[in-house]
Formats: sequence, C-alpha cells, structure tokens
Amino acid sequence: MEKLDKHNCRYILSIPYTSDEELDSIIYDEIMAEAEHTADMRHCFIEADIFSVDDPERSW
Repeated sequence: MEKLDKHNCRYILSIPYTSDEELDSIIYDEIMAEAEHTADMRHCFIEADIFSVDDPERSW
C-alpha cells in the first residue's frame, strides 16, 4: 500500500491475484469487510471508491 499524498486519503494498493473472481473476493470479502467492521466497532462508517489503475472503467 502506498499513500498518494500526505494531505488526503488516497492510496494505491497492489493486490496479487490469479483470476477476476479472486480479486473481487479479496476486495469485497477481505478489504471492504475489514474496513466496515473496524468502522462499525468505532461507531463510524466508511466511504470507499476502489478502481483499477490498469482499467479505470473497472471499479468496486
């Protein structure tokens, strides 16, 4: 993970995967679920936009 700018909350994540289904699972079932769980435990919520650097048309 690399933070793009110290003044905002944008990051680049490098995620190794072998199939599109595996990537979807990693993003939804691991990354987003963990972020939502952590926020919920702190009585907060998250806002997240995830998109592919290689294919900006692809987003989650």
